Amino acid sequence: MSDLMAQAIFLAHLASTLYMTGLIWMVQRVSYPLMAFVGQAESAKFERLHCDRIGWVVGLPMLVEGITGLILLWYSPPWFPAWGFWLGAALMFGNAASTQFLQVPCHTKLAAGFDQNVHQRLVKTNWIRTVIWSLRSFLVLGMLLNILTISGFPRSGNFSNLSADSVMAILKIGDRAPDFSGKTSSGDVIRLADYIGKKGLVLFFYPKDGTAICTKEACAFRDSYMQFADAGAEVIGISSDSDESHLDFAKQYRLTFPLISDADGSLRKLFSVPKTLGLFPGRVTYVIDKDGIIRQIYSAQLASDAHVKQALAALGQ
Repeated sequence: MSDLMAQAIFLAHLASTLYMTGLIWMVQRVSYPLMAFVGQAESAKFERLHCDRIGWVVGLPMLVEGITGLILLWYSPPWFPAWGFWLGAALMFGNAASTQFLQVPCHTKLAAGFDQNVHQRLVKTNWIRTVIWSLRSFLVLGMLLNILTISGFPRSGNFSNLSADSVMAILKIGDRAPDFSGKTSSGDVIRLADYIGKKGLVLFFYPKDGTAICTKEACAFRDSYMQFADAGAEVIGISSDSDESHLDFAKQYRLTFPLISDADGSLRKLFSVPKTLGLFPGRVTYVIDKDGIIRQIYSAQLASDAHVKQALAALGQ
């Protein structure tokens, strides 16, 4: 399975789980309690209609949640420890067991006529599903946070589901870095060829000058600049901002390394920098040795200092 396919499956799993969590809270706090006020004469009819119509609302999302959860358990992506996917599967099994053995029997009895004891049992036991789905939401949101701030979506090199053209466009650790050139905000032209055999490069692609995380990241590279120099590497920041914006950004925060304007996105395309969740400009750092080989690719949208630590680690610092 390709990483892109795994990402799509995870996003479908995330969406279906959050949807079901919101729905179960609505049922628990609104629908089930209001059953007591329907009236004895109409309660059986109401119960049957409720079960028929709620099935259309929950059927597809539950199916998507279950299938995608099992696929993630089987694939076990490296974005999160394996125990997280096993825990998620166990919680889904708990939900299914609670539905089959606790809530379904209550609904069956209520379909024959309202019974206060059965109704109270339904409300009380449904807290099990409410808590389980809430825990599942925390779990998948934790996975998402881990992707954005710690591990990113890594490049595994498994591209079995992609076309040949797509495979050629995706870089991974161990590949030769594409030859590039770019003009810095000061007007100098930087070429990869100028560094081959002399020193390594640390290219960090970031979304936008002056934003909170981008500023923190740039300042972290600034503060560690001498460590990179000692390791024989030059640091270069790349974003789509204009040269004027880069000049202001560098002056305001006393940046000690060059910034390249990639206004047309050609460098992002050349280095196959992905968009986070398919929406936001990615935050990716590439460590290239003096032979032009990519030694590290680190992608994490909400991280800042981690990009510096990963780059230094790849350089043996």
